[in-house]
Amino acid sequence: MSDDNNEYAEDAAILKFYHIDSFEPGIWTDDAGDQTQETAKEQFDRRGDGNTNDTSQPVDDMDMSIDTKDPLGLLPSIFENEVSLKTTKMTDLKEKSSLMISSKNFNPRQFLLHVHKEATYNDLVHGEKRLRHGVDQRSEALKSLVHSNFDRFVTAKNTIDHVYEEMRSFQLNEQMEFGTKDLRLSLEEANSKASQIYGPVVERRQRVEKVRNTLSILQQYKFFFNLPSSLLESIRQNKYESAIRDYRKGKYLYQIVKTGPVANIQQHDPQEEDFTGVSDTHRRVFDKVWDEVTKIIGELQNILLKMLQDPWRNMDEQEKTINYLFELDTKEDPAWFYLDSQYQWIMGLMKDTFATNMDKVDKIKATQSFKESTVQRSISLKHAIHVIESKTLSLDTDDSSDLRTWRAIAEAVKALSSLLVQCLPDFWRLSKAFIEGKFKKKTVSSDEITRKPSGRRGRNMNVDLTKVEQCQSMSRNIVDRYASLLSEYFDLEGTQSMPKDASKKIQLPEFLPVNTNSIHVSEHLSRIINTIANCITDINGIHLPGETFAGLTHLMEKARFKFLDVICVCWERDAKSFYYLEDWVLDPFNQQYTCLLKRYYEYHKFCARSAYKVSTLSVTMDADNRVHSPRVQPDHLDKIRSSFLDSTFSFLDGLVQVAFSDYKPLSEKDELLLAKQRGRMDVHSMDIRILLTVSNLAHMRLAVIRKLVTLFENAYKVNLEEDYKTLIDVVDQLDQILFNDYIKRKTATIRDIITHGILKSGIDWYNISKPSEVHSFVYEALTVMVTVHSNISSVSKQLIPRALSALLENMANDCLSCFRKVERFGMGGMLQATLEIEFMHQTLSQYVSPAASETLQKIYQTIEQAYDQQQQHSGNLQAELGHVKELLVYSRKSTVMQFLCFKPNKEKSRR
Repeated sequence: MSDDNNEYAEDAAILKFYHIDSFEPGIWTDDAGDQTQETAKEQFDRRGDGNTNDTSQPVDDMDMSIDTKDPLGLLPSIFENEVSLKTTKMTDLKEKSSLMISSKNFNPRQFLLHVHKEATYNDLVHGEKRLRHGVDQRSEALKSLVHSNFDRFVTAKNTIDHVYEEMRSFQLNEQMEFGTKDLRLSLEEANSKASQIYGPVVERRQRVEKVRNTLSILQQYKFFFNLPSSLLESIRQNKYESAIRDYRKGKYLYQIVKTGPVANIQQHDPQEEDFTGVSDTHRRVFDKVWDEVTKIIGELQNILLKMLQDPWRNMDEQEKTINYLFELDTKEDPAWFYLDSQYQWIMGLMKDTFATNMDKVDKIKATQSFKESTVQRSISLKHAIHVIESKTLSLDTDDSSDLRTWRAIAEAVKALSSLLVQCLPDFWRLSKAFIEGKFKKKTVSSDEITRKPSGRRGRNMNVDLTKVEQCQSMSRNIVDRYASLLSEYFDLEGTQSMPKDASKKIQLPEFLPVNTNSIHVSEHLSRIINTIANCITDINGIHLPGETFAGLTHLMEKARFKFLDVICVCWERDAKSFYYLEDWVLDPFNQQYTCLLKRYYEYHKFCARSAYKVSTLSVTMDADNRVHSPRVQPDHLDKIRSSFLDSTFSFLDGLVQVAFSDYKPLSEKDELLLAKQRGRMDVHSMDIRILLTVSNLAHMRLAVIRKLVTLFENAYKVNLEEDYKTLIDVVDQLDQILFNDYIKRKTATIRDIITHGILKSGIDWYNISKPSEVHSFVYEALTVMVTVHSNISSVSKQLIPRALSALLENMANDCLSCFRKVERFGMGGMLQATLEIEFMHQTLSQYVSPAASETLQKIYQTIEQAYDQQQQHSGNLQAELGHVKELLVYSRKSTVMQFLCFKPNKEKSRR
């Protein structure tokens, strides 16, 4: 950059000094105002010395005494680094001529740039003055030379003009071709007559010789000239071996024509080795024939390559085709071409097959116009449970929308897995044959071969490590394509570990059909992962390299994690809404509880077993090819155990919710049939629903939970005793909530009757006369209990003792509370109260619990303590008590039918 800047600065200074705009002005203008002076270059061009020679002439003719002095006088020579121009190359002279002031190619700018690039401005000014002085001296010398030789110049000019005029007078001019025109015309006439006479004869003779030579060549090389047609005919008839044999023979003949006999060629005919007399013209004909043969062989190679691309041809046929191509000197390795075409076909077929099946899935999903609905999913779940309960039905026969989607998804996985099992083993066998050199090779370089021992047989075999790597890479890519297609669709990425926090639930994946239930999810995910496992087990039999097979084992692990997560999430989700399936129809085999419990048992067991199948599915095989089912991994077990317990808790909570909520049927079209199965049971009555739920909880406590826990413990080899106790505690708590609510409402009704009868009916317990009957409020209270008995009997008779005992205890407490508020009892009041409490006690005697008995004794004591002893004079107390007993017997007999339901069952008491 510094040199360029100096150069530009000096250029600017020069232009400013001379008051010019460029270095190539047309007119020189100096400070004195002289507008007509010539430039220095023009003055040098007019020099009269020998330095104005054209530099375009050959170097050998140039004057080697060219003056190379510096015209500015600043340097001794413009080529100070060269001793003599004789040692300079022609190209150098042509390039350096632009630096010589005597050359027409002289370039002032280049001269200053290369010769005086380091000269100062003042040196250039002095050099310019010296140059101008030299030009003036030369101009004066030239004028003197012309003046002294002017007479000689005039004489030479006259002599030249005289000679030229004499030549024109003797017809030595251009029109007469300088005297040779007549001779040329005579020769042309003689040549024309000779051609007319001898031309046809010579031409016919040449034709005869050409035909004779051609016939000889054709006869001698008949096979070669017929080779294109024979090749086409063999190809048309699929006689490829014959075509190859003819081609190799023709190739041998062509090599003889081109270069002479070739040694060590096996397919030649010894009788045809001695061929001579082939001219260059004939060789060109041979070249044209061989070009045609080459084109035909190229077409044959394309045909054979297309045959190698056919994936359905068996390996033996393909091996023959590969050998054909080797003999045809194909440019690419046919064995590798076959392997690569098989690889490309498998990769493309797997992608297309899976895409086609996924299109079917998308079309089925597109027909589903409805959205996610708990009601619709519950209807589907109820039907699915009915199917798994029945031994004659199957989920495969159902035509629901989500099952059609599941079947399409399963079919897609099955098709892809079948394709892998069908193609990969053959491809790997082909790869091993390629690696071991089973296919014929044209040449084998020792540098390309690495000897590697075989561990199994203890012998050495040649193995190309590059081919091993390529084949393993292609096999790995096929496996990866299978794994990636499934991973992408089922969203298996990022599922390497289970979430440690059980509260963190995964989102339901997009591949799940709309409104699919946990039964369908568990069934089809189990089938899908079983399909994958069977595929991997089959692939394991071909003994792929460890890295290649690792892709399948990783796929299996990811699928197992993902599918188990999805099953558990759907399991818990449906458990929360399982109460939707409660239709309040009693179990036909046990009228004490509804069908909901049996449905839940089948649903819970199915989900738990499906989770077990997925978690224990393995592709690990022993030496006898037996699949081992390992124990459930700890993280899997924690997830399944959590879902097992959470779904049970959710189901129990749902029982309480459905008991307190008004009944809404899932399907209106099924409600008529359900109503017939219920009979007279009013499911819109909350009392009925609560009683049924309490009965269900009792059965859950006694049988269902214990059975489910036992199945889980046996399958997963764990101890759930503590969890079982927790579940029982939850059942007991829910039972108390429901039962107490029912008893509380019934007790409130009885309390109102008792309170009104004892305290608010106007009875004066001190002045009341002797009893003649039991008061009506006692009958009303007992009638309420009769109603309770009736309701419970229609639902679950086993709850009658518990409910009536509880109601009796509460009624006794209410009576005790009311009688304690009476200040004094007279004789009549005391007898009346005793009669009513005794009537109540004897009527409900079989439901008297210890607590109720204790409360009744307190009532008697309360009445006795409030009794005014001073009224004993009105009559004999013992006699009055006897009268009360008679009245009690009478009242009992008169109401025997009314309270018959409270009568103890003799058969039951005998037992």
